[in-house]
Amino acid sequence: MPEITTESTPIHTMDAGTLAAAIRDRQVTAVQAVTAYVERIERYNHLLGAIVSPGPARLRSEALARAAAADEAQTRGEVLGPLHGVPFTVKDTLAVAGYPATAGSMVLKDYIPEATATVIARILAAGATFLGKANCSEFAVDTHAGNLLFGDSRNPLDTTRTPGGSSGGDAVAVAAGLSAFGIGTDFGGSVRWPAHCTGTLSMRPTIGLLPGTGILPYDTTAPIAPPNSASVLHRYMTAGPITRSVDDLELLVRIMAGPDGLDAQTAPVTVPPSTSIDISTLSVAWCAGEGTVPIRSDVVTALAAAAGRLTPSVASVREQRPPRLNEAAGLFLELRDAEGLPEVAMAIQKAQAEQSDIAVTPGILAYLASVEATLTNQSASDALTHLLDATARRDAVYTAVCTFLNDHPILLLPVASVTAPLIGTTSEQIDDAVVPWSQLGSSCRAISILALPSAVIPIGHGENGMPIGIQVIGRRFHDHEVLAVARELERLS
Repeated sequence: MPEITTESTPIHTMDAGTLAAAIRDRQVTAVQAVTAYVERIERYNHLLGAIVSPGPARLRSEALARAAAADEAQTRGEVLGPLHGVPFTVKDTLAVAGYPATAGSMVLKDYIPEATATVIARILAAGATFLGKANCSEFAVDTHAGNLLFGDSRNPLDTTRTPGGSSGGDAVAVAAGLSAFGIGTDFGGSVRWPAHCTGTLSMRPTIGLLPGTGILPYDTTAPIAPPNSASVLHRYMTAGPITRSVDDLELLVRIMAGPDGLDAQTAPVTVPPSTSIDISTLSVAWCAGEGTVPIRSDVVTALAAAAGRLTPSVASVREQRPPRLNEAAGLFLELRDAEGLPEVAMAIQKAQAEQSDIAVTPGILAYLASVEATLTNQSASDALTHLLDATARRDAVYTAVCTFLNDHPILLLPVASVTAPLIGTTSEQIDDAVVPWSQLGSSCRAISILALPSAVIPIGHGENGMPIGIQVIGRRFHDHEVLAVARELERLS
């Protein structure tokens, strides 16, 4: 069957804003748009492992019913939202009422929330059409989107390679034309690394801009509760979009932003239009990583070239690493391990008490056991002292980096040390160093613990032909500056 097109452009290649405009202008109907995506899902999803629920028959019938309702609303002359009729996917750690939210774990395989995460409710209210839940690593703690419950997601550009994780299923769906956009989550790089691996775009907004209500793990025995503001995981995790364009990143972040009356960490801040920024007034710095993990030469070359292309457009471009940035990734791990992901541990313990042989990814169990052993050998006083000390050092690094950003409001960093690795490998050779997968995204972790906004934009390809993305980083709550510079890089790439 030929692809459904509008003005000779296949629907599955259009960005969300363009597709929404085509639907509003009656160039294509919402039913045609959803049909185009559903047919591709039925053709390719079994090869790629992007969308894990609902099953194909339910996905088709319910998505097309929603699309038909969208077309009927348009016929009645109702006011259409900015995403009217646009199909999208949701990471399986985000609650959508009436659909499984498993976090890729056998522990939660039967959990169906009764409420919807705030950011997803806002996307739906903007008129988007929900397709299904996208695959992720178990409890979103690994760098590859694969798990014991659903298996591996595969990179559509080379199915022997990872699409990244943990929000890899959404990145696969967008890259393969199975979804117009995806909504994932990011703690240590979980929307940024998959975008880098698949040649898509993503954004981790400023922490506190988007409410985190409805992002697993949370207490599944009660209605969806607000994120625990004392938790390192919930304090530095956020939802974020994966898209085909910077325009879509901005559209989606602006739709999702703002307090919901539940998440106490969400600030009453709006995102000004990025078009209000004159990037010729912005100074840009770049550096080849956060300073502790080597970066492969092809990635550095692509980053340097992208920075150079910006030179005529901005006030200045300088190769310089912010002071103390080399301490940030280590502090991410130190603060994470000081708590040991207790929300994940409690969910597993509860499930194992009910079913002792329930399968859990061995790496998760090994990590939780190592943290428990460390904490068991500490007094409560010593553990608290260590946590407070690490937090104080994090705050000092934050101050040093933010002082640097006052003079250089935009920082360009790699997303990772290499392009998408082969599935089944555990490390990468970079010059004379063997770098474990767990360290490849250290530049993402450094930005995570500083709570700064970061957009990922593809800027070229590596020596093996796989995409290279870079992080465009800015000051807290200056997401519009990040988007403005990302758009210029998109134009120049």
